[in-house]
Amino acid sequence: MAVQLVVALLALASLSAASAPDCKELVKPLVLEDHTELYGKWVYVMGSADHLFFQNALGTLKSSWIDLSATSDHKVVTLRWGDRIDGKCIVGTTHATISGTTSTVHIHLSEHKGQYLETCPDCLLWSDTSRNGDVTGRYLLLFTRTGKMDHTYLDTYKKQAECLNFPEKHQTYDGKTELCPDDKEEKKVVEEKVVVEEEIMEEIMEEKQPTEEEKATEEKATEEEKATEEKATAEEEKATEEEKATEEEEATEEEKATAEEKATEEEKATEEEKATEEEKATEEEKATEEEKTTK
Repeated sequence: MAVQLVVALLALASLSAASAPDCKELVKPLVLEDHTELYGKWVYVMGSADHLFFQNALGTLKSSWIDLSATSDHKVVTLRWGDRIDGKCIVGTTHATISGTTSTVHIHLSEHKGQYLETCPDCLLWSDTSRNGDVTGRYLLLFTRTGKMDHTYLDTYKKQAECLNFPEKHQTYDGKTELCPDDKEEKKVVEEKVVVEEEIMEEIMEEKQPTEEEKATEEKATEEEKATEEKATAEEEKATEEEKATEEEEATEEEKATAEEKATEEEKATEEEKATEEEKATEEEKATEEEKTTK
């Protein structure tokens, strides 16, 4: 019996010795030379809380994002967030004060003091102690850049939660619920679109810049087009002059013919008048002679 007890105690001691170092490695604070790695947008994927009040709060959180950015003070970071709760979006901005590996954030009436922990690539793991009025509890929140998590890391996250004595119940983002809109991001997209359009236009303009050979070819083509146009203009002018000369000749011939016809008609009229006068004279002479004979 004594031997069995000794073996059991040794096994327990061995298990404890193995467990403690594992947890120590799993929940190491994230140490950074600067905060550049933290900057940017992060999407909430999973979380846990050790107080019923905070557990209920996580249960109502359908989607969430945070955005961290630098300020003029290297010990202060701007924190913006957008939470979708019960179909409504709650957005806001505050500042986080950083001292060593500890960050302190005040949101509304609550205070959050905690640390970023080492975690998977492109992930952000935050553990804090929160005070909201008379309620004090702890959060463990996991964010990623995309809102999705590699399932191979899930066991590691659960072990980290276990090491920090969080309940096994974890709230997760379904990956489908729409994130609250980010006005700053929309403005950035518009600005980036304008920049991209300008770059495209510059590229197009650069592509359109002709080479010396193309310039020479273009100039030659322009000269040929100009010569062709001048030739066509000269031919049109010549044709116009020929048409005008032809019209003038036709008009002259018509006038000549008209004059000849008029002269002919006048001559004919003169001859008819002369014949009439001669006939009249002959008749008068005949009448005179008849009168003489009668006497």
